Amino acid sequence: MKKIVRWVLLGVLAVVVIAGAVVAFLLFGGKKPDVSPQPYIVDSEGMSYLAVVDGDGVTYAAVTDAIGNVYAAEVDENGNIGETKGQINDQVDVDKMPTNYTGAAVDDRADVNAFTGSVQGEVTDQTAAANVTAQTNQGSQSVTGGQSVTGGTNSTATNQGGQSATNPAQTQTTAPVKTKLRIEKYQDMFSSKQYLMEFKTSDPELGDTPITFATKNGNVLITTTIQNFNCKMLYLSRNNKTYLLIDSFKKYCELPEDMMGDESLDMSALMESFTVGDNTNMKTSTVNVGGQTLNCETRMNEDGSQTKYYFNGDTLVRIDSVAADGGTDSTYISRLTSDVPDSLFEIPSNYGYINLSLLESLAG
Repeated sequence: MKKIVRWVLLGVLAVVVIAGAVVAFLLFGGKKPDVSPQPYIVDSEGMSYLAVVDGDGVTYAAVTDAIGNVYAAEVDENGNIGETKGQINDQVDVDKMPTNYTGAAVDDRADVNAFTGSVQGEVTDQTAAANVTAQTNQGSQSVTGGQSVTGGTNSTATNQGGQSATNPAQTQTTAPVKTKLRIEKYQDMFSSKQYLMEFKTSDPELGDTPITFATKNGNVLITTTIQNFNCKMLYLSRNNKTYLLIDSFKKYCELPEDMMGDESLDMSALMESFTVGDNTNMKTSTVNVGGQTLNCETRMNEDGSQTKYYFNGDTLVRIDSVAADGGTDSTYISRLTSDVPDSLFEIPSNYGYINLSLLESLAG
């Protein structure tokens, strides 16, 4: 989350530079860079496939079999995937193959201002903290029908009408029962790297700025308002480039890596900030925020930090990242969905191109 915030703040610098150049109309001319359409085919069910083109210009969909071999499959005019025509392992970069979320659909919404207050009155559920429930049976058995029952070593039996028998040698313990966590609803979606989240943060530099973060097929979109301008930061995996789009001007530019300073454009690290991981070190509790009771699930991280997930019922509404020194960054969620349209990751054809490198050179 901190990386997303840093990207937005660095975007402020880029917007200031570009906004100052709006009056230089001629600088908005020039040839646009070649930003080709997404090389994906989306079928009628919303599943994405990498598009591959043969020597005759025929487009196929790259599909995989159970062991990971890649084949070219026919595609009809309606986007339906047909029979395979041949193996193309040596022609396809498997890392560029799109991932498809196939779990249960998620589309949760919440009042983003309802749970921004301080967290109070935390009550830990000790049973859930252990993540198991166990029950021990000391071998006592109830027997009816006037019979005495013995079994194993040191067994005793007492006849009291309908007889009972105990057998210490046959102590039984039920298998541990794993507590189902609310965060499990979202884990597959986060791991698939196909989701859209609308939120705001507790970062004082961003104030009350709403942010949208969306990712699919390795592409990333961050939408927010910077200096009163509606802006987008768009990373496209196919060319490993990041663009800044200013909707208020209908302009866009490519962001040079040197402009981002020490902030690496590492998309995998950016998306890992939302990956939930396993549930081994998770404890559950209830808390009070703004007079409302929320369910809380806390992960204890190896570096001494904690990640706290807050739920209104079963809906994830807030995430707190608590550093080892106690510093806390909060994310307040208004929408979280697995429905991510491919059109989000396209640069509108009517947007003019700004050569930011040229502006930098003119600035000295």
